[in-house]
Amino acid sequence: MKYRKSVFLRKLYLLGRDSLSGSPAENPELESSLLLSKALSINAVDIYAYPERKVALDKVEEFRQLLERRIKREPVAYILGEKEFYSRPFIVSPDVLIPRPETEILVEEALKVAKNVSHPLVVDAGTGSGCIAVTIGCECEDAQIFATDISFEALLIAGANSKRHRVVERIPLVRTDFLSSFKEESIDLALSNPPYITESDFSKLESNVKDFEPKESLLGGEDGLDCMRKIVHQAGRVLKNGGWCIVEVGDGQSKSVSEIFDYVGFRDVSSVKDLSGIERVIKGKWIK
Repeated sequence: MKYRKSVFLRKLYLLGRDSLSGSPAENPELESSLLLSKALSINAVDIYAYPERKVALDKVEEFRQLLERRIKREPVAYILGEKEFYSRPFIVSPDVLIPRPETEILVEEALKVAKNVSHPLVVDAGTGSGCIAVTIGCECEDAQIFATDISFEALLIAGANSKRHRVVERIPLVRTDFLSSFKEESIDLALSNPPYITESDFSKLESNVKDFEPKESLLGGEDGLDCMRKIVHQAGRVLKNGGWCIVEVGDGQSKSVSEIFDYVGFRDVSSVKDLSGIERVIKGKWIK
């Protein structure tokens, strides 16, 4: 992609589309428009509204560099610096997992509980980008949410997202190991999308995941349940009587995680399926 003069916007878009065809891009047309919009700081609709607009060579080079990153399988969300979740844009970086649609199921289940409790105290354990905590804060205006993470870099991203969506005053950030810093019987709702990939499955992940997303946010130990055990046991200590623990799990883990809930002493343990029919969320009620 070498030019001595400016290039028309439409032509640049088509060149990007063709470059991404046959690459990891699931939708070359969409990704070309997103990356071009990023390089030029324009709206994607401008590509179609002003196809004959000329693009300066420095911007052409910037677009080329973004295309190269994508061709090397870097996730689009990291290249763009954001990802949509629950119809809101969230800042992301390689320090945090990219929010995924199935996690919205956890949020929906949490909102059902939170909206039936006056001024609920919620903890998003292992918050990452903060997409769960911030969404709960936006959707449930009387909730107080603590967002915890062991990663300082992740907390910076979560803080930026809570500020972006104007809930920063209701989402204190706590650098700690999941729920370990909270007092006994102090919270109403414990939420988590913890690491749950097994060591054997990690090598089978697509390269755009295993080579770019933070490994410590993916791996859950030999059987994938190390963090699940820790969170559920911690939740049994910190939840108020009648409080709920809700976690996201991997494909095929629902039975094992439900057994962990039962062992710790949770009641009304159940699962919720995602759109693919996978039991994606496990929830349980703490009754003393």
